[in-house]
Amino acid sequence: MFTRALPKFIARRPTRTLAWAFAGCALALVGADAASAATKARSITCRGGGNSCSAVIALAGGASNVKLKIVLSDTDLKLVGRVVKPSSVRGAYSLSRGSYSLGGSLYTVTLNAVQSIPKGSTLTLKFAVPTQSNGK
Repeated sequence: MFTRALPKFIARRPTRTLAWAFAGCALALVGADAASAATKARSITCRGGGNSCSAVIALAGGASNVKLKIVLSDTDLKLVGRVVKPSSVRGAYSLSRGSYSLGGSLYTVTLNAVQSIPKGSTLTLKFAVPTQSNGK
């Protein structure tokens, strides 16, 4: 029925072969969507002032290679601590590949967390101006 609209080299192929070709293209498209979903990024604003700020990240439901982009409130802030609530979730997440960019105003880190983390669980990252010792 559609053989007149198709080029001759395609029109001569059996319908089943075309169906498999279309199915293969559909799977390739779904695979591309899954790959882009695997490299998710989450933008988070650090709340605070010029001397310190805190970024709160929800952990419920887990995360797999989620890139966190934390916008800091000043350029000279460094990560000084982290608090996870509830404390039972402490070993159920990991942060890796942390780096500063844009002159120190953006902190990027990769988050991995198990799926079984309960609703309401949070990770708070605390940033502050590093203290300088007098060398005494």
